[in-house]
Amino acid sequence: MSVQLRPADVIRRIVARVDLDQFTEQVLDSFWERPEYQRFRPLREDVRSWVRWNIELVIRWLVDDQPPGEADLERFRERARALAANGMPADIVPANFRRGARYAWTALLDAARDDERAALAESADLLFEFIDRVSQLFSDAYESTGPTISEDERRARALLGRACVAEEASGEDLQFAERIGFELSGAYRPFVLMAPAWSVQRHLSLAGRLRARHLLAVSEGRRVAGLSHRKVPWPELGVDPRAVIAQGHRTRRVELPDALDELRVVVEVAAREGRSGAVDPDDHLAELLLRRSPRLAARLRARVYDRLAAQDPELTRTLDTLIERDFDRGATAAALPVHRNTLTNRLNRVHAITGLDVDRADGRGLLWLAWLERGQSSP
Repeated sequence: MSVQLRPADVIRRIVARVDLDQFTEQVLDSFWERPEYQRFRPLREDVRSWVRWNIELVIRWLVDDQPPGEADLERFRERARALAANGMPADIVPANFRRGARYAWTALLDAARDDERAALAESADLLFEFIDRVSQLFSDAYESTGPTISEDERRARALLGRACVAEEASGEDLQFAERIGFELSGAYRPFVLMAPAWSVQRHLSLAGRLRARHLLAVSEGRRVAGLSHRKVPWPELGVDPRAVIAQGHRTRRVELPDALDELRVVVEVAAREGRSGAVDPDDHLAELLLRRSPRLAARLRARVYDRLAAQDPELTRTLDTLIERDFDRGATAAALPVHRNTLTNRLNRVHAITGLDVDRADGRGLLWLAWLERGQSSP
């Protein structure tokens, strides 16, 4: 006679069999490249940590029968208020929750064995009750926090969205483009700018002023993005000199989503470095490569920094100091400060733990990329 499996036991078994880090990345991938999300999304590391916390919360509910408590719900409210204050549209996060939940549920069913699926199905109601509760929390928080969006801003966002997918402009789009003096033809030069100290409302106002100067510009929370037909003379438009600005080359419409996403990365990196004014996207090709391959970037960071931290945190500080001083051993030993022989011993340990040799070009390259990725992922 077969034994009836409890849903909680089945979930516990499946969780024990899967790699939760990899599962988190896959859930994140289920919505990360959505066009409507790309314009507003935070750092991937930030969202990854958030997704992992949600997964652990659901597992706790399904396995231990512990639903989210008030402290958990308040964390959701705080997250919603922060995203609303940064201009994230109200419908994006709940939609991402639903996509992530659908992916997660399908993955659980795929991971279940034949004798586990019947019991697993009983957990579906709890999972989607969780999604409904979270969606309602976000909606309630947005009602009291979100900025006021003008009709012109809404139309500009719709037009930019259609331009980025090479969709035919609607009659309303044509009227709007004519009114702001923006020609809907040919290739465009995408741009992104941000003033880190500015509020969402000031970025909204800046987008409006740029539209008045015949650019298709929209607010993306604490950024402004848009299209022009030529290189923009930013100082002549009265843009704050403390703003970080990146403008791309002439770009075909089918390539606009990728081009805009790359410019978002560039201004974000430049702002984190404390830079201002116009920045050249070609100066940040390494950061763009890492962002385009998040799984490989995470693997590289784990190979170097996770392994070093697990063995000896002092090796992490040593490697950081070496890279920050362009692999100059004399300057590194003086900065730590340690004897050069001590530095050599530490670097030999770095080689033994990571498999990467600081005296070889390929080793230096991968160590530098791991250092760069770690810096991008830090809050």
